[in-house]
Amino acid sequence: MRPCKRAIAFMIPVLFPPLLGAQDVSLAWEFDEVWRAGGLHAADWAQFTRSGPVAFDGSSNLYVVDGEAHHIVKVGPDGSLITTVGREGDGPGEFQWITDVIVWPDGSFAVNDGRANGLQLFQANGRFERMVRWRPATGQLEMPSILSRPMRPGPRPGILYAQGDDARFGQMFNALAELMGTEPQEQAADERMIEALDLAGDVATGETVLEAWRPPRPESENAEIDLEDPASLMGTFAEAPIFEPELRWDVLPDGAIAYADSSTYTVRIVRDGVVLNTLTRPIAPQPVTDAIESMAREEMLGALTGELGVEVSETVERETRAAMREVFENLTFYPEIPVIAEIRTTPDGFVWVHRQDPVLDDNDGLIDVFDPEGSYVGTFPKGGLRMPGAFGSGGLVAIWETDDMDIPSIVVYRLPEKLRR
Repeated sequence: MRPCKRAIAFMIPVLFPPLLGAQDVSLAWEFDEVWRAGGLHAADWAQFTRSGPVAFDGSSNLYVVDGEAHHIVKVGPDGSLITTVGREGDGPGEFQWITDVIVWPDGSFAVNDGRANGLQLFQANGRFERMVRWRPATGQLEMPSILSRPMRPGPRPGILYAQGDDARFGQMFNALAELMGTEPQEQAADERMIEALDLAGDVATGETVLEAWRPPRPESENAEIDLEDPASLMGTFAEAPIFEPELRWDVLPDGAIAYADSSTYTVRIVRDGVVLNTLTRPIAPQPVTDAIESMAREEMLGALTGELGVEVSETVERETRAAMREVFENLTFYPEIPVIAEIRTTPDGFVWVHRQDPVLDDNDGLIDVFDPEGSYVGTFPKGGLRMPGAFGSGGLVAIWETDDMDIPSIVVYRLPEKLRR
């Protein structure tokens, strides 16, 4: 739980100067538009109500998750509809809550549904192939399907890379299993690890390919969870210090992983446990001061007067607000604000590094680009387009945009030659 991230963003420029230490080479947001779909007068298949995950295959077809319609839209290189896959339901080829789509170069793809306990696999023509469970069916209490677990296609169809589950969810569900008298689940990987998952069988099998550095945590992290105590339950998700560096990563075309795991500007390129290259820039993380901590707590405590967002009894509401107050008053803070917010790679081997912007949250930070040899190419300034949602072959990128009425459209651009090969 990171309740204060947006709440304190506005006050950081008062207390910090901007990031210093590197001379940026400016890149222009001058991309050639290839096609767009969506907007007020869009065709039926392109009447998107919110942005969702997108991914290219090796033939420049784009796969778009339409969560409202509960299906995947496959769009050709010219922007025309090829097919839609799926519908609402809980049977084979049906979805209830699509959280991600993973697409391999040959056009086969996997869909993660947050209400299921596994992935649905599809052939390139959109035909349902089979279901692969995350874990064997035991009939015991199971943790829900992995909702926010970052996943990327592996080097061949049927292999994907996935970051582990948040260990705190495992703690909570194991406590619930114990309360119900069932056996707890064994968690193979946590959020500081990346697995290579093989989807050849009925159950995904994983092998850890990377274990990142683990920032120090408060001593209370391993304390037992009391499910009847709201403060204990909320405290589980507040144990990670605010601004603690998260694992950021993506996969290069040859299967190497580009990742950052600390607050510094350090991106390592690793394959088979060997560091092949390190991308750095002389940009130091900003310190978190006592003033920042104090103002953050005040801001969050002030927010307790707002709506909870769910209808509960007066007793539950009172206990919940008291628990939230206790959590906010005892939050811990990491000493620095991480420099890197996101890492993306392209089919050409370029690495895009999105810098964290503590002033405007991490959606509008500067974006640095490195070529396949690891040399710095330049930086996209703020105020232009945002980090693409997907990168395709031939320099294609897909970006969600909204009009004056906040109606989304998916737009495919082609990058300039210096940013592709």
